[in-house]
Amino acid sequence: MSNLTQIAYSGVRASEIALSVTGQNTSNVNTPGFSRLSTVMSSLAGEGARSPGGGVQVTSIRRMSDDFLSQQLRRATTAQNYYSNSQQYLGSLEDLMSSDGASISVGLDNFFAAISAASATPDSIALRQQIIAETGNLAQRFNTLSGNIATQLTSLQEQRGTMVGEINGLTSNVALLNKKITAAQSAGADATALQDQRDNLITQLSQYSSIRTTTAADGSLSVSLANGQPLVAGASAAQLSVSLTSTGEQDVSLSFAGTQFAIDQQGLGGSMGALYDTEYKTLRPNLGAISGMASQIAGLVNSTLAGGYDLDGNAGQPLLQYNSGSTSKLLSLTGLQPRQLALSDSQGESGNNGNLLALLNLKNQNITVNGSSVSVNDAYAGLIGQVASASRQNQADLTTATSVTQQAQKQRDSVSAVNLDEEAVNLMTYQQAYQANMKVISTAKSLFDSMLAAF
Repeated sequence: MSNLTQIAYSGVRASEIALSVTGQNTSNVNTPGFSRLSTVMSSLAGEGARSPGGGVQVTSIRRMSDDFLSQQLRRATTAQNYYSNSQQYLGSLEDLMSSDGASISVGLDNFFAAISAASATPDSIALRQQIIAETGNLAQRFNTLSGNIATQLTSLQEQRGTMVGEINGLTSNVALLNKKITAAQSAGADATALQDQRDNLITQLSQYSSIRTTTAADGSLSVSLANGQPLVAGASAAQLSVSLTSTGEQDVSLSFAGTQFAIDQQGLGGSMGALYDTEYKTLRPNLGAISGMASQIAGLVNSTLAGGYDLDGNAGQPLLQYNSGSTSKLLSLTGLQPRQLALSDSQGESGNNGNLLALLNLKNQNITVNGSSVSVNDAYAGLIGQVASASRQNQADLTTATSVTQQAQKQRDSVSAVNLDEEAVNLMTYQQAYQANMKVISTAKSLFDSMLAAF
């Protein structure tokens, strides 16, 4: 009877552990990053050839996690965050450049319309004043657009600094968890919750950059950037820092184990990579293009006016002033008065509109924008088209990346997430096994009592 009791008791104990595992899974059904647990059992051998066996034992509690699926989810998360972060700036820039209030095309149309309106009576002070007013409005559009792009650049740089701080916090916590996991596993303690926390942090880290992970024999996990530069190794974590250059740009460096590395931000992936590409492929090129347009338009207007005469017969003077060192005051009026506009191409002929027509013909004059020679009227439309095209493509890529991430999450969850229906079945199964083993113990006791009663 002793052997029967021991077998049944082992079944009770195994069922009790399995019920506890099921309870742990059920209680963490809504815990982010939790990997469900599975009870692994094996039978115990008996003491002799005629022994039915020694019962059952729980050999391990397995953490259901697939490293390949986790890596796949991280890669998808990196791509999604790259396109998501890029879209914030691309969408905002597209809306800004296409809005009527900031559109340089609208400003140019109004400028040339004012010149055209004065062509019949070029000596009209009111119409001359309108030309100056529309020139000022055009300058303000350049300033508004340039200033807003510069503000976006400032916001982007602030965001980069914030991200670097968040990355440093994540790498420090991963290193701390490495230390705790190593200590727990060496002592034979449960480290599954710590491993879940670490995996969750690494997934968060993958939002900011493409990363690679390697698991060591002691249970610690090393993390590095895609180019191999270390972020975490065992209990040691790297620290990123941002510095401002003399040109107003930002350099990112990594300090690890007393050594400092410069980080090439191009190709980082994730949100950090998106910031770099947005800055150097979208914002700065467009800011440069706007500045170049302002400079060339001011030069064309001023050089045309210089070839004419004002109402008093004086040689033409500049109407626009270009300031390359400012984004909010890129263009400004020189303070020229209506009488001083050199609209005549003949000295002493106030009603002459020869130079005014030359100004009107500037709309078809070519300027150079981003290496291409285009007319003044088409230059800005080309810039908007490029931004809109990049925004649409990025939006399409974001939609695809989001779908891939959702699919990767489902695949990870199919292995690691808690399924309440499955746990309910397990709960009933282990409960029945527990009760059955208790019945075996009760039967063994009755048999033993019967044997005693026979004597």
